[in-house]
Amino acid sequence: PQLVACDASSFRTFVSESRAEIGIPKSGYVESRSGWFSDRSACYLASGRPVIAASTGFEPYLPTGECLLSFQGVDEAAECIAAVNADYAAQSAAARRIAEEHLDSDRVLPRMLEAIGCAAAVQC
Repeated sequence: PQLVACDASSFRTFVSESRAEIGIPKSGYVESRSGWFSDRSACYLASGRPVIAASTGFEPYLPTGECLLSFQGVDEAAECIAAVNADYAAQSAAARRIAEEHLDSDRVLPRMLEAIGCAAAVQC
């Protein structure tokens, strides 16, 4: 971590030079089916990098199957890796689209503020 995440610029470089992320969350997130999704995975998607993540139950909330692939077990993880490698250019473009459509703060924050009863961030 000291080499790749010591500051924002180093982390951005690390992500942008990565081919994809393979996310292995703590077992509690997997077993509880909490829907946990890593902020690091969001960074990868925003950088146009595919994400292959162990299933925590996030699938009903984010589109999976292209560039954001979830797996349960080693065999499914290998299938996800093969899918990313089969058409990396399309997977990368889809990753950026998912970030823009589902993780962008201009889309997410208004819904979140509304859900907690705030009409506007200024009033909260």
